[in-house]
Amino acid sequence: MRQENLNYYKVVAKCGHVGKCNYIPIAFAVIAESGKEVSKKVREFPRVKHNHKDAILRCDKISYEEYVELKEINNNDLYLKCTSKHEQNSICDLTDRLVEDKHHAKPNYHKEDRQSRVHYKLSKYNQSLKSITGDDLYKYVY
Repeated sequence: MRQENLNYYKVVAKCGHVGKCNYIPIAFAVIAESGKEVSKKVREFPRVKHNHKDAILRCDKISYEEYVELKEINNNDLYLKCTSKHEQNSICDLTDRLVEDKHHAKPNYHKEDRQSRVHYKLSKYNQSLKSITGDDLYKYVY
Protein backbone atom coordinates (compact mmCIF):
# COMPACT_ATOMS: atom_id res chain seq x y z
CA MET A 1 0.00 0.00 0.00
CA ARG A 2 1.28 3.41 -0.93
CA GLN A 3 1.12 6.10 1.72
CA GLU A 4 -0.05 8.90 -0.61
CA ASN A 5 -3.25 7.09 -1.67
CA LEU A 6 -4.49 6.31 1.83
CA ASN A 7 -7.76 7.77 3.06
CA TYR A 8 -9.57 7.69 6.40
CA TYR A 9 -12.99 6.04 6.49
CA LYS A 10 -15.83 5.71 8.96
CA VAL A 11 -17.59 2.39 8.41
CA VAL A 12 -20.82 1.56 10.23
CA ALA A 13 -21.30 -2.20 10.49
CA LYS A 14 -23.77 -4.63 12.04
CA CYS A 15 -22.18 -6.17 15.12
CA GLY A 16 -23.50 -9.30 16.75
CA HIS A 17 -23.46 -11.58 19.77
CA VAL A 18 -26.70 -9.93 20.92
CA GLY A 19 -29.22 -12.40 19.51
CA LYS A 20 -30.17 -13.70 16.10
CA CYS A 21 -32.75 -11.01 15.38
CA ASN A 22 -30.76 -8.04 16.73
CA TYR A 23 -27.59 -6.14 15.99
CA ILE A 24 -25.66 -3.16 17.30
CA PRO A 25 -24.46 -0.60 14.75
CA ILE A 26 -20.81 0.24 15.47
CA ALA A 27 -18.74 2.84 13.61
CA PHE A 28 -15.18 1.72 12.91
CA ALA A 29 -12.30 3.98 11.85
CA VAL A 30 -10.21 2.43 9.07
CA ILE A 31 -7.36 3.54 6.80
CA ALA A 32 -7.41 2.25 3.21
CA GLU A 33 -7.17 3.22 -0.45
CA SER A 34 -10.81 2.67 -1.43
CA GLY A 35 -14.25 2.09 0.05
CA LYS A 36 -14.38 -1.43 -1.37
CA GLU A 37 -11.15 -2.35 0.40
CA VAL A 38 -12.47 -0.85 3.64
CA SER A 39 -15.66 -2.90 3.43
CA LYS A 40 -13.68 -6.13 2.97
CA LYS A 41 -11.49 -5.30 5.99
CA VAL A 42 -14.38 -4.42 8.29
CA ARG A 43 -16.37 -7.51 7.33
CA GLU A 44 -13.54 -9.60 8.85
CA PHE A 45 -13.40 -7.64 12.12
CA PRO A 46 -14.44 -9.49 15.30
CA ARG A 47 -18.10 -9.10 16.30
CA VAL A 48 -19.21 -8.01 12.80
CA LYS A 49 -21.96 -10.25 11.42
CA HIS A 50 -19.90 -12.01 8.75
CA ASN A 51 -22.68 -14.05 7.16
CA HIS A 52 -24.88 -11.04 6.33
CA LYS A 53 -24.66 -9.54 2.87
CA ASP A 54 -25.80 -6.23 4.34
CA ALA A 55 -23.31 -6.24 7.23
CA ILE A 56 -21.83 -2.89 6.11
CA LEU A 57 -24.46 -0.22 6.66
CA ARG A 58 -22.49 2.87 5.61
CA CYS A 59 -18.99 3.87 4.50
CA ASP A 60 -17.90 7.55 4.56
CA LYS A 61 -14.60 9.39 4.12
CA ILE A 62 -13.57 11.36 7.19
CA SER A 63 -10.74 13.67 8.25
CA TYR A 64 -7.77 12.65 10.39
CA GLU A 65 -9.23 14.41 13.46
CA GLU A 66 -12.50 12.49 13.13
CA TYR A 67 -10.49 9.29 12.65
CA VAL A 68 -8.59 9.82 15.91
CA GLU A 69 -11.79 10.73 17.76
CA LEU A 70 -13.59 7.62 16.51
CA LYS A 71 -10.64 5.41 17.51
CA GLU A 72 -10.80 6.89 21.03
CA ILE A 73 -14.55 6.24 21.24
CA ASN A 74 -14.08 2.60 20.21
CA ASN A 75 -11.21 2.15 22.68
CA ASN A 76 -13.56 3.20 25.51
CA ASP A 77 -16.54 1.11 24.35
CA LEU A 78 -17.18 -1.72 26.84
CA TYR A 79 -19.05 -3.79 24.26
CA LEU A 80 -15.94 -4.02 22.05
CA LYS A 81 -13.73 -4.96 25.02
CA CYS A 82 -15.84 -7.94 26.18
CA THR A 83 -14.28 -11.34 25.57
CA SER A 84 -17.29 -13.56 26.31
CA LYS A 85 -21.07 -13.49 26.29
CA HIS A 86 -21.12 -13.85 30.09
CA GLU A 87 -18.82 -10.86 30.53
CA GLN A 88 -20.91 -8.88 28.05
CA ASN A 89 -24.11 -9.57 30.01
CA SER A 90 -22.55 -8.65 33.33
CA ILE A 91 -20.76 -5.44 32.25
CA CYS A 92 -22.81 -3.86 29.51
CA ASP A 93 -26.46 -2.88 29.34
CA LEU A 94 -27.06 -3.02 25.59
CA THR A 95 -30.85 -2.78 25.46
CA ASP A 96 -30.82 0.87 24.38
CA ARG A 97 -28.28 0.17 21.58
CA LEU A 98 -30.05 -2.86 20.05
CA VAL A 99 -31.63 -2.57 16.61
CA GLU A 100 -34.04 -5.18 15.26
CA ASP A 101 -32.58 -7.00 12.26
CA LYS A 102 -34.88 -7.84 9.36
CA HIS A 103 -32.32 -10.29 7.92
CA HIS A 104 -34.07 -13.40 9.26
CA ALA A 105 -37.65 -12.14 8.90
CA LYS A 106 -39.84 -14.59 7.04
CA PRO A 107 -42.26 -13.24 4.46
CA ASN A 108 -45.89 -13.44 5.47
CA TYR A 109 -48.06 -15.23 2.92
CA HIS A 110 -51.81 -15.22 3.22
CA LYS A 111 -53.43 -18.54 2.42
CA GLU A 112 -56.49 -16.88 0.84
CA ASP A 113 -54.31 -14.87 -1.55
CA ARG A 114 -52.50 -18.00 -2.68
CA GLN A 115 -55.72 -19.93 -3.16
CA SER A 116 -57.24 -17.17 -5.27
CA ARG A 117 -54.07 -16.95 -7.39
CA VAL A 118 -54.01 -20.73 -7.97
CA HIS A 119 -57.71 -20.66 -8.88
CA TYR A 120 -57.10 -17.84 -11.39
CA LYS A 121 -54.13 -19.67 -12.97
CA LEU A 122 -56.11 -22.91 -13.30
CA SER A 123 -59.05 -21.14 -14.93
CA LYS A 124 -56.70 -19.44 -17.46
CA TYR A 125 -55.03 -22.78 -18.19
CA ASN A 126 -58.38 -24.52 -18.70
CA GLN A 127 -59.56 -21.74 -21.03
CA SER A 128 -56.39 -22.06 -23.10
CA LEU A 129 -56.91 -25.85 -23.40
CA LYS A 130 -60.52 -25.38 -24.58
CA SER A 131 -59.52 -22.89 -27.26
CA ILE A 132 -56.89 -25.20 -28.82
CA THR A 133 -58.13 -27.49 -31.62
CA GLY A 134 -56.85 -31.02 -32.30
CA ASP A 135 -54.08 -30.01 -34.74
CA ASP A 136 -53.03 -27.09 -32.58
CA LEU A 137 -52.96 -29.39 -29.55
CA TYR A 138 -50.60 -31.74 -31.37
CA LYS A 139 -48.25 -28.82 -32.15
CA TYR A 140 -48.61 -27.49 -28.63
CA VAL A 141 -47.70 -30.79 -26.96
CA TYR A 142 -44.70 -31.63 -29.17
